[in-house]
Order: sequence, then C-alpha cells, then structure tokens
Amino acid sequence: MPLPGSGQITLDQIHQEAGGSTETSAGINDADIRSLIGASSEQNNLSFADFYGASARTVVVLSINSNTNNYNIYSNRSGSYVAGQTDVQLFINSAAAVGSTSTGTYALDTGTGWASGDTIGIINNGAVKGRGGNGGNGGSAVYNSSAGNGSAGGTGGPAFRAQFACSVTNNGSFYGGGGGGGGGGSSYDTQVIFKTTTRSALGGSGGGGGAGVNGGSAGSGGSASGAANTNTAGANGSAGTATAGGAGGNASAFNSGGGNGGGLGADGSAGGNGSAVGNPSDAGTGGSAGTRGFYQVGASNINGGSGISGTVGGRSS
Repeated sequence: MPLPGSGQITLDQIHQEAGGSTETSAGINDADIRSLIGASSEQNNLSFADFYGASARTVVVLSINSNTNNYNIYSNRSGSYVAGQTDVQLFINSAAAVGSTSTGTYALDTGTGWASGDTIGIINNGAVKGRGGNGGNGGSAVYNSSAGNGSAGGTGGPAFRAQFACSVTNNGSFYGGGGGGGGGGSSYDTQVIFKTTTRSALGGSGGGGGAGVNGGSAGSGGSASGAANTNTAGANGSAGTATAGGAGGNASAFNSGGGNGGGLGADGSAGGNGSAVGNPSDAGTGGSAGTRGFYQVGASNINGGSGISGTVGGRSS
C-alpha cells in the first residue's frame, strides 16, 4: 500500500514499500528506494518527505467505450502489469454494452493468471448482458406417419464471471441472456364434416429468441407433408433483440404456436402442443421454455462475497 502522505515516515517503511524485508539493512540512496520516486543516481539530498505517498504498485486503467463482445480483463491487462503489485481499474462507459457471441461464453470475465496481491475494480456505467438463447424449432408432421414434438428453447448465456477477487460498482446493469421460446408441436388429423373427409398435416411454429446484446436466433417452423388435402408448415419465430425477447411463430386455427423468447434476465415460454382429431391422427407436444442466463458466476469473489448489487436480472451462482 502507498506510504503515508504526511506525518512520521521511517526508512524501514520506505524499504518495505520498495520490496525489502522489515528491519534489514537499507539506505535512502539505494537504487530500489530511489526508484519509488523516480530519483536518479545523481539526485542528492533526498529527504524522507520526498517519499510521502510513494507506492511501488502499478495502476492499470482499462476502458470500454463502445459495444464489445467477450471481454477478458486479464487478456487486456497491458504490458505495464506487474504480477502481485498491480491495481487494475476497468471503466465501462454509459454508452457501451458488453455482450457475448455465444451462450457458452461470458460477456465479461476477470480471467485467470492473476497473482496474490493484485486487485481488480470494475465500475460499470453501461450494460453487461449474456447472449439470448435460441428459439426452438417447431415439430414437423407427416400424415399418417409421424407428428414431431417442438424442440426446447435454448438457455440464455451468462453475463459476468469472477474467477479472481474483485470489486464491482454497478451504476448500469448486469443481465443474463433471455431464454429462448420452445417450438410448437406438430399434428396430423382426419376430419369428416357432412360426409366430406379432410386429411391435414400441420407443422408447429418456431419459438422466439431470447434478449441479449446479441439476441437469440429465431426457431424455424416445422414442415408438413403427406396429407391429401392440406399441408401447412409452421410459422417462423422472431429473433431476440438487445432489449426484448422475440415473438414465437403465430398460432392459427390449425398450427400450434411457438413460445415467446424471454426478455433480459427472464425465462422464455413453452411452445404450444399440437392438437388432432379423427382417425388416423396424432399430435406432438410443445418444446420446453429456455432458462434465463446467469448475471453473475463466482459471486463469492465479488465484493467480498456479497455479489453485484443494483440493476441485475437472471440467475446467480
């Protein structure tokens, strides 16, 4: 820690700050002690007062001023980093959003490789968001053969992982990516109305993508084939955006709808079940909803174990 800024100061304190051991031989003109204040070997008449506030620690200031993805603090620590003697300060600008290109990777990560004695402080004035989960695809139907189930919505991605002790001042927001909506189930059926037989195959509609700086992709509508009268494919869902989950593909009088993608830090919705009447007939079930992502992972390393406060959404571990 820095030497006192005023009052009494001893040579032993100066020596320890320079990396020496307490109560061992040292002189004010030693090279390591002079280096604390950048004094040259030609500079004479140094006094203890010249060392007020001196520190052997290195300060690395990092800034994120525009939208970026998958930011690893350790990888960006800069060449001035000194293991065990560095205070890293990361500032996220209010206009910046930190996201991820994959639900399997973190938008922001302390990284590993830090040494004991290093410190990390994060001041977030912007937004840190995991990627949105993908919408599930609708089930496909083949008349008198198969009625597929809708696929599950994808899990939203994580926002921040603390693999090393850090402090976080959150003036902005941290959100896990929204979960994707489940795809709708398909069906085929046989209806007889006024002695007229109608044979139909109906694909399920796709689920919507979850919200994130990079939103989840839309689920595709399922196909339909093999029916003599009507083969109706399911509708595609909509992709998620930076602020909202995408809508599931519309349900109709025939097709089952896809579930909506979840908003920031929210679960998606399940897809609708197919329905069928007559003989032969069959119906698939809707896909399950995608789960919201983590806004923080490694909470025990954040703010002394209390985790991130302020505007947050999603899961925590």
